[in-house]
Amino acid sequence: MIGMQQIHGSYVVRVSQKDDGKIIENCDGLISNDPKVTLLVRVADCLPISLVDKKTHSFGLIHAGWRGLDKGIIKKAIDLMQKELRIKNSDLKISIGPHICQKHYEVGRDVFSKFTKYPEALLQKNNKLFLDLAKIAELQLINNGVKKENIKISKTCTFEGPSLPSFRRSKTSERILVKLNI
Repeated sequence: MIGMQQIHGSYVVRVSQKDDGKIIENCDGLISNDPKVTLLVRVADCLPISLVDKKTHSFGLIHAGWRGLDKGIIKKAIDLMQKELRIKNSDLKISIGPHICQKHYEVGRDVFSKFTKYPEALLQKNNKLFLDLAKIAELQLINNGVKKENIKISKTCTFEGPSLPSFRRSKTSERILVKLNI
């Protein structure tokens, strides 16, 4: 099992069995094609994004909040998988796990303005601004050659799910642990 420090950045690392038991520093994305590896990510409101290409037996796991999405973590993960694991973007199957939904993800004007090229992910209501992180991720995935029909997005909102940890709801240090291997 290999985890990541998760600093809300965009650094993605290729790992293998030699990294077993490690937490990769300053990292928010892991990729591999080693069948003996399990990737780990911990989330409360951010997006846990898994990327799988069964043709090349390659897989990746990303931690993405607004900062990572703004810094291009999705493109960086896909580009690294393409370069090092020889995947085709159109073969990727994507799963976005439980995350905070738009109606509970209020942001300031500074954050809101970073995503104006994704108007379908923005909401202004009662003088408040809201982001749809999953929609931004979906649009970025499509812009990077992933087929829309290959993207599955969980409808479960961490803020609304009383059994799920949500930093926005309760400032908890608890996290959902997501594991991925193939």
